[in-house]
Amino acid sequence: MSFKPDPELDQFAIRFLENQGAVLERDRDGFEALLPGELSQFLATPDHIRIGNGSDPDAEGVYSIGYGSPLLEKMVDAVCARVPILTCQFEFDYLKTQGFDRLIDEQFHFFKSVGQVESSAAIKTDYIFLSCRYLAQSDEQKQGLLQLVFSYETGAFIPGMADMISSVPKEFKTPPKSSRKEGMLKKIMDGIEDQLREILAEEINSFEQSMNRRFRRDVANLEEYYDALKREMEKSLERPSLSDEIIRDRKGKIALLPDELKRKRDDLFKKYSIRIKAEPCAAMFIRTPAVRVLYRVSLGRNRRNVSLTYNPVTQAMDPLVCQGCRESTTSVYFCDHLHLLCFGCNKKCPGC
Repeated sequence: MSFKPDPELDQFAIRFLENQGAVLERDRDGFEALLPGELSQFLATPDHIRIGNGSDPDAEGVYSIGYGSPLLEKMVDAVCARVPILTCQFEFDYLKTQGFDRLIDEQFHFFKSVGQVESSAAIKTDYIFLSCRYLAQSDEQKQGLLQLVFSYETGAFIPGMADMISSVPKEFKTPPKSSRKEGMLKKIMDGIEDQLREILAEEINSFEQSMNRRFRRDVANLEEYYDALKREMEKSLERPSLSDEIIRDRKGKIALLPDELKRKRDDLFKKYSIRIKAEPCAAMFIRTPAVRVLYRVSLGRNRRNVSLTYNPVTQAMDPLVCQGCRESTTSVYFCDHLHLLCFGCNKKCPGC
């Protein structure tokens, strides 16, 4: 099989091989490559290969780079096996210094408590910008890309921030390692699956509506079928020639119809339920100036300090994180031991 040469694919192959430690020598008909042992083993090639873009790329010992070529597929698999990570630093000429009380009142609802800003200070904080592949599976499936931003300090999901990043002045550089909490990325990824349906609500709305329509249609057809079956079986009992044993048997079968219908309905529910999975395909660590706001909350005689962050990208306060389920929230409850909770964890505090 021959493959039409593509300059962009050739450049991809060259960058891939050079990044993997190969030594290349180019000419007008392609290039030769001397591969490290591990790379030649992974690509299933000799350690010295020629990649041709001439008239006879299928000649013995010459490898082709084209869409569908085995060598290109292996290179792509190697690139996709690791999540590419960038780092950058945001720059702002101005940082908000007041008006935090108003922002907090507009964004948060602290139930059965009152609060006020105690202090604020300029800080540097970290976020992680994730590009994720998602797969929504039901009787059919929908897949796509999703861009999300989380606080790398607290794990809070930051709505809307992903759409604003492109317009922010930035410098690509590596932030200090001390700014990255060990294990936070895993916690964020573990939490994404729990929040995906809410995050993806608009993205999969039409897909979800389609599955719901098909579920209602099939349930209606199923109920109609079992209703007709019941009437037919009851009518058959009116035949005078039936023995008592047959009558008892048919009545027993009629009595089982509701349970059988319920099982079939449950099967349909499982069939049309939507399961969502996501995995990161790219990540960018962001270090940015921000404002740390200390908010004093009063619950009767009890007091608690809550640390909030003003985000200069969204020009809003970042959501808080529930101490029970770790989901982001702006509706804040407190248990008797002053654990910060979301609405779902409010009735029974997981931390107590």
